[in-house]
Amino acid sequence: MSGYVTCNPIKNISELESCLSNPPQWVDKVMPLRKRSGLVIKNRPVDCHVTEDQYCDRTRLSSYSTPKTLVCHDYKGGYLTDSYVPLSEVNETIAKEGYSLYNWSQIDYFVYFSHHLITIPPLSWINVAHQNGVKVLGTVITEFSKGEEICEKELFGNHDNMTEFAYNLSEILNIFGFDGWLLNIENEVKNTNILKKFVKILTENVHKANYENVVLWYDSVIESGYLKWQDELNLNNKCFFDMCDGIFLNYCWKEESLIKSVELAGHRSYDVFVGIDIFGRNMFGGGKFNTFKAVEVVSKYNLSMALFAPGWTYETMDKYPSETAFSRFLTRDDTLWSSLKPFLFTHPINYMFSTSFHIGLNLDTYNLFLQEQQLSRILFPDSLHTVLGSEAIESLKNCCDCIKRGYQQSKNVCLLSNEKIKTSSKNVVHNLFSCDLKLKGKIVLFVKTEKVGQLDTTIELQLLTSLGSGSMRKIKLLDKRKSIVENNISLLEVNPLDETEIKKYFSLDQLREKHNNSKSLSIYLFTTHKCTLLEVGAVLLNGHSIYLTDFGLDNLK
Repeated sequence: MSGYVTCNPIKNISELESCLSNPPQWVDKVMPLRKRSGLVIKNRPVDCHVTEDQYCDRTRLSSYSTPKTLVCHDYKGGYLTDSYVPLSEVNETIAKEGYSLYNWSQIDYFVYFSHHLITIPPLSWINVAHQNGVKVLGTVITEFSKGEEICEKELFGNHDNMTEFAYNLSEILNIFGFDGWLLNIENEVKNTNILKKFVKILTENVHKANYENVVLWYDSVIESGYLKWQDELNLNNKCFFDMCDGIFLNYCWKEESLIKSVELAGHRSYDVFVGIDIFGRNMFGGGKFNTFKAVEVVSKYNLSMALFAPGWTYETMDKYPSETAFSRFLTRDDTLWSSLKPFLFTHPINYMFSTSFHIGLNLDTYNLFLQEQQLSRILFPDSLHTVLGSEAIESLKNCCDCIKRGYQQSKNVCLLSNEKIKTSSKNVVHNLFSCDLKLKGKIVLFVKTEKVGQLDTTIELQLLTSLGSGSMRKIKLLDKRKSIVENNISLLEVNPLDETEIKKYFSLDQLREKHNNSKSLSIYLFTTHKCTLLEVGAVLLNGHSIYLTDFGLDNLK
């Protein structure tokens, strides 16, 4: 493909040596892993809105004391349009279609998977995960008779080969800038003593290079060297678990398997990642849109989970007619993730950002490099009734559709609606972003909305902050100017800037569009002592629905 280079796997030891001595130029484009907040929020079935008098910050938990969510990418063998790296501008169209993952606030680890010896995650996935604070793991896999031969002759036949392989894998992390390995040895191994040492040495090496790096073991080969999936943590595979950061269990487990795993894991129960195949192959509950059944059981036992092949929502979908493929994919994908949401945790945003909610995919363009910040809430599907069997998804029955997927021209946006909410005359606050973000000095915030039909709905933003004293303060960003605004410990009201003020403070030609009959851009500027932004919500006024198309906040330079 002209104008692009591609990211590629390493298929053998010779290619590994070549890659180490002459790595691809795209490694210079790798973004560093963004440091996340140390807190998470447990999702609830209905946490998308609350009446204004009940609007408060959601309970935060230490991320150290909660289960984790891993997503294992397995889309048609990998290295498709997601492997392209533009040589010039990243805002070019890479392809017409491809799979996008965008609910990063619910995810802790992302594994890129293929059936090559060493899977190097493509740059697009490393960068989009890293900008959301999600660690990215590559995969080391051997399988079948060929894998057995490679293990014996080149990897684990003797101590020298093993230590060199462990060292080289650690060097790959240093060069490519991703965060760890999933080890998947799916063939018999003759010398498991050397294999166990390999897991130990590799883990030690990657921790020395970066203490946050991760090595996970896939439940496959057991201590005797036989290939025998256990579907649980037990004495046959615990020797590998003890040598690394966690184990990814095979998918064919039963509830009793989880009970045994919890008992044996002891203080390391969060390091047990229970495999959940979205395709449903020999899976508890059957997978697909019944995946929530398995996730619910895993959540019950406070174990971490490994969601395998969530691209099922796109891979198994009929791509024709092409003009509706984009919206049909998002309906399917939102249905899956909304069904899992009650059992997941949300990572709050701890950095300034600006977004038009691009997911790296629109009606006719695929480019993960263009993906932007999403809401902290998983959007409710736009057309749930079109998903076959959706009425049987128990975890969706108590969910609300007040924050759902919407569309404007070729892209997706957020649709906020009070239409089905019964709250008498009370205003409702829609929860948009959960944050753990330090604010100080002059803060600029903008929001762009668009009318739904002929409705004259406007939007008032509400920010919940925690002051240095520990007091809670609400900041209201008004939809219309007031002559006298509140400014005390409890409440700060902020008027939208008028045209004169905008010209005084900003040069925003790239952002501002002239107001017309359907679009509205509001910009706010306020000053605050040091505080922590916890929540951003929206109140709809003068109507029941509105499209949220853009949002951003930053320090005024």
